[in-house]
Amino acid sequence: MKRWIIAIIGAVAICLHAQSLSADPVEKSGTPMDVTVCLEIGVSHGDKDIDERLEVLKSMGVTSIQTIVDWSKIEKTPGVLDWSDYDTDVALFKKHGLKWVPFVIAGPWWVTPEFVRQDPQIAKYRCLEHGRDSAIPSLWSGRMRDYVRAYLREFAAHYRPMGVIESVDLGITGDYGEAIYSVIGNWPGAYHSHLGYWCGDALAVADFRQVMRNLYPGGIAALNQAWGSHYASFDEVQPFLPARAPSERAWQEFLGWYRGAMTAYADFWMQTAREAFPDTDLYLCTGGDMAPEHGSDFSAQAKVAARYGGGVRITNEASSFPMNVRLTRLVGSAGRFYGAYFGHEPAAIVTAPGMLGRLFNAVTSGARQLFFYYSLPTVMAEKDGRLVPGPGGRYHETYRDLMKTVRPVVETAVYQPNPAVAETRADREEFTDVAGQIRRFVDYDFVDDHLIEDGALRGKTILIVVAADVMDAATTARIEQWARSGGVVFLLDRRSADWDGRTAAFDALAGLTPQTDKVEGISELVVDRPQALPSIAALTEVYVFRGFTALQADCEPLLSMRYDPKIRVAWRRKLGAGAVCAYFGPMDLRQPEQNWTVAQKLPLRFIRDSIQACVAEGLLKKEPPTLNLTVPDLYKVQTDAGLWILNMGNESQKIDLEGQPVEVPALSITRR
Repeated sequence: MKRWIIAIIGAVAICLHAQSLSADPVEKSGTPMDVTVCLEIGVSHGDKDIDERLEVLKSMGVTSIQTIVDWSKIEKTPGVLDWSDYDTDVALFKKHGLKWVPFVIAGPWWVTPEFVRQDPQIAKYRCLEHGRDSAIPSLWSGRMRDYVRAYLREFAAHYRPMGVIESVDLGITGDYGEAIYSVIGNWPGAYHSHLGYWCGDALAVADFRQVMRNLYPGGIAALNQAWGSHYASFDEVQPFLPARAPSERAWQEFLGWYRGAMTAYADFWMQTAREAFPDTDLYLCTGGDMAPEHGSDFSAQAKVAARYGGGVRITNEASSFPMNVRLTRLVGSAGRFYGAYFGHEPAAIVTAPGMLGRLFNAVTSGARQLFFYYSLPTVMAEKDGRLVPGPGGRYHETYRDLMKTVRPVVETAVYQPNPAVAETRADREEFTDVAGQIRRFVDYDFVDDHLIEDGALRGKTILIVVAADVMDAATTARIEQWARSGGVVFLLDRRSADWDGRTAAFDALAGLTPQTDKVEGISELVVDRPQALPSIAALTEVYVFRGFTALQADCEPLLSMRYDPKIRVAWRRKLGAGAVCAYFGPMDLRQPEQNWTVAQKLPLRFIRDSIQACVAEGLLKKEPPTLNLTVPDLYKVQTDAGLWILNMGNESQKIDLEGQPVEVPALSITRR
């Protein structure tokens, strides 16, 4: 990438130096992790027992306190700034040997001063759904950037000399400062807000048109040919809702622009904040699950943060460990690859066991920071008239010595697909659910189109592509090249089409032909090679519903339909020094009531058996040390500091590690 995404769809806003594209660690393993607690919920510097509370937090390993810095309270009149409330906080934290993490937000309605809101030069986000303005300043508004630049400089001039700041969390827009567009708004009724697409203001429309002009220098005829549209001129081109996208390519290029605009705004914030804080850790606040309406692009945001020696704080965790991995791992994978540090924040209060899982996820992901919300009685409780760590706080107290940065060693990757224009939220949730279930089975990194283009598959031996309706043909070609060099790719559940609706690139990878037909119907499963898939061969009464005919000659059948043995459900083909393993059987990893089949983890059995077969044949050197198909609620992570094991279950588990029995107590972390 050598140009801004504002000029080329699908790229990030800036180009990094070559060295930042390597997987070199941001810092050495063993660096103490920053543990931050939010002071906003349940704690105030005016509380009579605040000193006791801060000391208990310190005993749990907390290094800093975060507070939201409310711009509207500081600068009620232009140029007149009152820092007194936050000066009191700073004095309190210094007294207890704690650092401060100011969450500096400028943009959301509730922290933006009235004089900024009323500035006639400030454009507001306008939704495509209703053509109505929000009260949140548009990221395309140059006037808003002037305010942000001045405010950050004033804030840094006042607090940087005090030496109390551990890091600065940057809240750039969205509802609560995340690097996303408005999702729910604040204080319903105060202004127009909803989940949607907020790019209908005049500045956004003009930017979209210019980007499309740059993307199609051949003129409107070239755009129409690519999109299947009929615009008379670029003056008619404007942002559109997914249902009105002229084509899949038009949707993907719109989405690239929409996300790219947010990435470019993040770039402005990171650059401006770095100028104000040249030697301070800076975190870009982002959140959500990268739904298209959010406009977030986690790998691109990590790449931008790395350019300025910064990091990303991802705000989306809850209490489920595998789901938290699914939600945070793209930021972690991209951060480690590009050289950006990162931290984790929950979207709400979590359970006590959830705090244990979050701790394990942060440490074994290689995070530098772990944030949690103060809550009673989970984090802190009262006992015999004094405050003590609560059940969740005790996990932090017990494992505080483990809270150091380690570097995971992960050779398995899962592809993060782009949303298709025709996808429903249920379709997107299918990938979310499957990715969470895959983490119950094996540890992985995420890769998306950006990361694959920049070379993140180097060092990986296994790639899982699942529930990908659409995949850029260039990405598919890069995956094929990686497989030929020795990688093993698993294609599950979808015959992916490219941005122009063609399956040629995917077919060339998977081993399908122009004569291939998809066949659907209910049939008993036939295991063609029991020795290659022993755990599936051991099952009885397994039914399948689809398969393919007329595969390439080099496809070795593994699973077929009894209805017609020529209909292939799964196969393998060697590709150069690597292999492609394709599976189109049932994807039921759990047993919802509406399922027609009994959940038997068939996709995971297929992956495990195929990995073991590849090891036996020399295509892979070894199977991932984190594989686990049989022990529930047990999670393994290989790191440069050894193997870490988390037991999230309520019972102790005995497992075999290299021939040695190891007992992992309930709700605990074990290292080997």
